[in-house]
Amino acid sequence: METPALLPGAGPDATILFVHAHPDDETIVTGATMAASAAAGARVVLLTCTRGELGEVIPPELAHLEVKAGNTADGSTLAAERERELAAALAALGIHEHLWLGQGFAAPGDGPVMFRDSGMQWGPDGRAMAASRVLPGSLSRAPLAETAELIAATIRALRPTIVITYAADGGYGHPDHVRTHELTMAALRLAAAPTATSAAWRVSGVYTIVSDRPERPLETGVTRLAVVGDLAAKTAAMAAHRTQITVDGDRYALSDNVWKDISAVEEFVAVDPADIYPPAKPGGSGAS
Repeated sequence: METPALLPGAGPDATILFVHAHPDDETIVTGATMAASAAAGARVVLLTCTRGELGEVIPPELAHLEVKAGNTADGSTLAAERERELAAALAALGIHEHLWLGQGFAAPGDGPVMFRDSGMQWGPDGRAMAASRVLPGSLSRAPLAETAELIAATIRALRPTIVITYAADGGYGHPDHVRTHELTMAALRLAAAPTATSAAWRVSGVYTIVSDRPERPLETGVTRLAVVGDLAAKTAAMAAHRTQITVDGDRYALSDNVWKDISAVEEFVAVDPADIYPPAKPGGSGAS
């Protein structure tokens, strides 16, 4: 395992796009890397796909925000709270550019849209799986091609040198994480072709996040890049996500109440460009 201070190419001239499913995901698995990259002078942009309307809520005084049987919450109030938490977390990380999928560069031509948290349930193997009921407008039900084009438009507009998102299994299996991976990989391919109004853009460095779950080790021979990031910034950002994370000194717990150490070390795998981009056609000009 290699241990660079930053990912290759993540210096002052880099533009790095992180694509995450819900507020708090960016901090838990990439917060130290985001903060360190921004401090090194890179332009760091976060694209978040949903507002986490169906997330569990830890503090008892905020339990009324959680969508569950027996209360009247519809997720909108929790979504608003998680928007505020995300803004505070990004401030702690030193990140100044954020987009929601369906808005800004990532909006469809006929106007902004919102994608809902798809929800989840725990499967018998301990992995997340689709909820028994998935509502219309949920990210995991979004059509792949047209939704990926929204991320592709963002890539063409931002022209990032690096894009980072989940591995194909979504880390722990959440349907929105899996869909975010699928959308991002499709968007990278789409962005490499021009449109009538935008030039093509081919991203030179694509990385997926290594899951910390031991039951799914990486295949033999896969090189992990372990970035040593900003621990203090990550800790402060985790504390900002108070509905989702409990922070106590240098450790944290999610809704499962399992305590873990907060780590500045975050691991990634470089994606082979051949796995993303088709070979150039003979005589073609290629993407820039």
